[in-house]
Amino acid sequence: MDVTEILKSLTDAFPEAIFEAAAESEIRARAYVDKKKAKEVCQYLKDSLQFDHLCSVCGVDYIKRNELEVVYHIASYNHPVVLTLKARLPRDNPEIESIVSVYWNANWYERETYELFGILFKNHPNLKPLVLPEDMLGEWPLRKDYKGFPNKTARNLV
Repeated sequence: MDVTEILKSLTDAFPEAIFEAAAESEIRARAYVDKKKAKEVCQYLKDSLQFDHLCSVCGVDYIKRNELEVVYHIASYNHPVVLTLKARLPRDNPEIESIVSVYWNANWYERETYELFGILFKNHPNLKPLVLPEDMLGEWPLRKDYKGFPNKTARNLV
């Protein structure tokens, strides 16, 4: 299965939920997904398109657009294509359905993203703190309006 076939299958199966889908190379694809269909799309990717490995889940803050994005990197052990799937969320109420029931390892990624960006993963089985000390819980330190962002004292600034 090549990147073109994968994108066609995905857009045909979810014409109302997949947009801005594109092949970035022969082995890399990207697409946006409607946040209400993200879990269903992930299940389809796993069951029908052999995307059986969730590589990561992370957040991105687009403060000027007043949006956060959840970014999923999903790969396969059976073909070389890696898909970057993104969902846009409003900064004032960033909620999306958890995909832990699809990819078990989303557990830790979603917990970390919740702590650092404040993105709520609905129906997560255990959305408890993972990396932050208790006194920082609820501060969302990777959001661009966080009082300590960016840290201009770091030695490795580019």
